[in-house]
Amino acid sequence: MEKTLNHVAGAFRWSTEKEVTAIEIVVSALAMAVPALLAARGHHTGLGLIGGMAMSGTVAQGRLQAQAMSAGAALLTLMLAAGIACAFGRFGGAWQIGLLATAAFAGVIGGFDRATVAASIRFIFYLVMVGGIVSTTTASPPLIFAVVTGGALFAVVLHMGMAAIVAQVSGHAAGAAEEERKPTARQKFMRLRRSLTEPAGWQYPVRLVSCLGAVSLVHLLFPGHDVHWAGLALVLLIERRPERLPLKTTQRVIGVLFGVCCAGLLSFLALPAWIDVLLVAVLGGIRPFLRARNYLAYSIVTTPLLMMAMGTADHALPASALLDRLFATVFAACLVLLVNQVTIYLLPQTAAPRA
Repeated sequence: MEKTLNHVAGAFRWSTEKEVTAIEIVVSALAMAVPALLAARGHHTGLGLIGGMAMSGTVAQGRLQAQAMSAGAALLTLMLAAGIACAFGRFGGAWQIGLLATAAFAGVIGGFDRATVAASIRFIFYLVMVGGIVSTTTASPPLIFAVVTGGALFAVVLHMGMAAIVAQVSGHAAGAAEEERKPTARQKFMRLRRSLTEPAGWQYPVRLVSCLGAVSLVHLLFPGHDVHWAGLALVLLIERRPERLPLKTTQRVIGVLFGVCCAGLLSFLALPAWIDVLLVAVLGGIRPFLRARNYLAYSIVTTPLLMMAMGTADHALPASALLDRLFATVFAACLVLLVNQVTIYLLPQTAAPRA
């Protein structure tokens, strides 16, 4: 009982370890709101904010060159995911099979180093998101790709412009982090290859594909229900190393439950498009702050943005859609816990250390 209470209390714990700058808040707000405002003219407000959302939190700290490289890598990752989803998202069952194969490949490649871990998760997440948009909306795939990548490019230019101005005003470029000895690309590749000779090296892609496959099966059995939300939740909840009861899962489930209810209320009010854009700016602006402070609160504000991006916030959201998303969230969490338990039982050495 005490462990359960401590776990729940940990979900609400506020962190002050990481500093969040004003530039991150301003850039995050404008990077989503401006493209959303422009896209609102064509009734694609949700599509407009995806690019800014995808770039948020992807730019490394340090010199402008390092920031440009990380921003460029994040942009290319999004463009690749969106391009594949837009090209094949309407191929039905073939797309589902291709999605599983691509996610498995990305999961394996993600073991190369820390940078590719984050990049592979972003790639899979936006592959699932954009693929869901392409397969469920009437907007043409080329338009979806153009709006998403255009918004992301605007976010990159905005961030780099603001960073350059700040560096110029302060009189010096942002300092680089202390250099530490890092393994070479060859060493990383050899480590990845060695890991793939053991079952433990395959546990993450196997868990990921198993869960996404279960979602695809549910979608096949219940085509009238929107289960794409479960795919998004899965990608966010599955960590590289399994845990018995991940704190992040608890935070995500509670946060999404509150977030879906908030999004349903906003949809029920049927607010004008300009107020939707204003809400995008407010929610987008506080995302970097909440990401550094509490993942539960971050999930609450991110959920309405994701629902708008998936094309459900530009009109009244029926109660059935709300129930679909609530069910999908719980279903995804249960899948993650199940595959984690099985993996830890079969391969106990892969379990993440207890906090």
